[in-house]
Amino acid sequence: MTADGSNHPRNTVDRQAVARIEVTAFGVIYGSITVLALLVAMNQSDPRPLETAFILFGSVFCNHLGKGICASIFRYGTQQETVRPFRTAPAWTHSAPTLVAANIPTLLIVGSATEIYSFDTGIALAQLAAIWILGLTGYRMGWVIYGKVTSGFIHVAFTAAIGIALAVVKHIVH
Repeated sequence: MTADGSNHPRNTVDRQAVARIEVTAFGVIYGSITVLALLVAMNQSDPRPLETAFILFGSVFCNHLGKGICASIFRYGTQQETVRPFRTAPAWTHSAPTLVAANIPTLLIVGSATEIYSFDTGIALAQLAAIWILGLTGYRMGWVIYGKVTSGFIHVAFTAAIGIALAVVKHIVH
C-alpha cells in the first residue's frame, strides 16, 4: 500500500480491469435500474408474485439479450464474418451481468409465492437487493479505478442513490 492509501501507484490504472468493470458495471446498473423502474410501474394492489417475476425476467431478458445479439451481428458485419445461428457466447457474455442483477430481485419476488413472506415483503426485498447490487458495483468501480476505499464508498453513495431515488418514487406513486 502506498502513502496515499492506494494499492497501486498514482496515475497507474489497469486498463484491462477498467474495461472489464465498465462492461460489467453497465450491465449490472442497467439490470438493477430496469427492475426498480418496472416495480414503480407495476400495480401492487393485486399481488401475483409469479406474474410479477415473469414480467421482470421477461422484460430484462428480451431487451438485453436482444441488444447483445444485435451487437454480435454488428460485430460480425464489420469484420466480414458469417453469422452463425448458434453462436450465442458473445451475446451471453454481454448480457450475463444484467441478467444476474435483474434476477436476484426477481427470485426474491418469486419467494413470496411460497408464502414464506408476503408479496409486499418480496417487493421490499427485491428493491433492497437491487440497491445493494448497485452499491457493490459502485464500490467495485471506485476500487478498480482509484484503488482506494474512500473512492469505493463515494461510488457506493452515488450508485445506491439512484436505486434509493427509484424506490422512493415507487413509494410516493403507490
